[in-house]
Amino acid sequence: MTQRLNAAQRLELCQVSEREIQRYAGDHAMWHKHVHNVELDAMQILKMIDMDEHDNSLDFSCRRTGKTAVKEMWILEYNATHSDQELGIVAPREAQSIVNLSYHTDAIRRSSILENFLLYKGGRKQISDTSYQFSNRSKAGAYGIMAQVDGSDLTIASLEEVDDMPPDRLYSRFLLTMGATRRLGASQNAVNNPIIRITGVFKGADTLSEMVDSGKYVILPIVDCYLGIELGILNEQFIMDMRDQLSPEEFLRQLLCKNVAARNLIWDKWLQKAKVRGVAGQLKIQEPVPGMQYKKRGLISFGYDHTGHGEDPAASKSSLVVGEELSGFVVPIFCRTWPAGTDEGIILQDMISYWRYFMPDYALGDAYGIGLLTILCERLYQEGLTTIDRRAIGNGESTASTWPEWPFSPIRFEGMAKHQMASAVRSLFNNNRVAIPMMDDDPSSDPVMADMQLLCRQLTNIKSVPTKNAYASYKMVKRSVGDDLFDAFMAMVWAFVTRGECQVQTVISTRNQTRAELLGQSPFGLMGGL
Repeated sequence: MTQRLNAAQRLELCQVSEREIQRYAGDHAMWHKHVHNVELDAMQILKMIDMDEHDNSLDFSCRRTGKTAVKEMWILEYNATHSDQELGIVAPREAQSIVNLSYHTDAIRRSSILENFLLYKGGRKQISDTSYQFSNRSKAGAYGIMAQVDGSDLTIASLEEVDDMPPDRLYSRFLLTMGATRRLGASQNAVNNPIIRITGVFKGADTLSEMVDSGKYVILPIVDCYLGIELGILNEQFIMDMRDQLSPEEFLRQLLCKNVAARNLIWDKWLQKAKVRGVAGQLKIQEPVPGMQYKKRGLISFGYDHTGHGEDPAASKSSLVVGEELSGFVVPIFCRTWPAGTDEGIILQDMISYWRYFMPDYALGDAYGIGLLTILCERLYQEGLTTIDRRAIGNGESTASTWPEWPFSPIRFEGMAKHQMASAVRSLFNNNRVAIPMMDDDPSSDPVMADMQLLCRQLTNIKSVPTKNAYASYKMVKRSVGDDLFDAFMAMVWAFVTRGECQVQTVISTRNQTRAELLGQSPFGLMGGL
């Protein structure tokens, strides 16, 4: 059982802890070994020395090389050895900021020196999952990029994964909370120099690259995957496996730390911008709720790709993408995949339930699943979910001429039709008219979140291949990723473009005129006035 301490004993322990904290201040290797028993490697020490000399630093080294750990350890040492400092850790999501703060809290909990140096208020130790405060009044807190941090007197900013943050929100709402030369309750001798520490990898957006090009931030020594292998901090076999699995652009960006643009149909830069718009708009995935109906904010369309249609049977799944048009932006609010070989009866029941919840305005589906779509249209009419009876169109025949009038219109994903659909998707992304709902980057066990993450991967997995025809062909970059959700996304977008009519008949208006009328003569043949 932990011995209870009174205020006088806590004060004595705090003074002893402060003496030990200041014993090796400035010597990073000795300080971290002595205070919380962590040994730094040579590269981490060099980065800490660079951070001592420059207030603004940026590190975009390879993943898993410890760039976040060394940044947070330097800030922990700075907070412990300098009074009246306030740290704000910011990431695209608050949960990610809490993970960064855990570097601090874990070090405090494993170190009796730092633990005894914590501040007590009302008999309670000032440490939690989202904040902590030392006896020297230095403190830290974790925030999401959409959090309201007005009123904070931040002196240190720790930014994580800046390529996923809206630039305007980052600069205007967060970084401008720094820079004050006076702070209430702070000592006159306290250091007020604003310090900005940034870590992240290139993801194809502009935020990180613009910070690098601005020249306002010192770039710390870069550790790519091969240098990490030589330093013994990365597993060589794993990195070689990832090199084969990643696309060339992703390998260059995330493992070789080179800022390159993708050559695929949908650029990673456009996708990252769409994700940033989703974060800025606080858009969320709308998972259907049984017994409820979705409250529309705009037009809704369905796009469906049927199983068995694709280049690789292993990647061929039935897929549905639900899109909503919000103020001119196309937002995929929900997507669903069914494993290959799923019984069509199960897919049919799921599609009816999704229709009942979202009540879409338009719907286009893969003509390869014409049997499923035929039964679906009949069931929708029988259950009163649509006013269109498929059997009353064209004497109930299922032909390409009658498909456009069905409530769920079939369309063939091939030839010129697919080229037009893919061009419409590319145009939307190129003109910044797509917003992706907020989601985590880490693989999720939630099927709805996992399908949305798969959709984002497939959007950048398509490339255009020239053909002898007047239109291009579209192939997968990595066959293991698949293209089913991309095809469903195309159908959803094309439904918005054509308003559900995948074929538009040409209307030709004619009229008859005589020769006299063409010459401008009076139809009565009279000379002069009456």
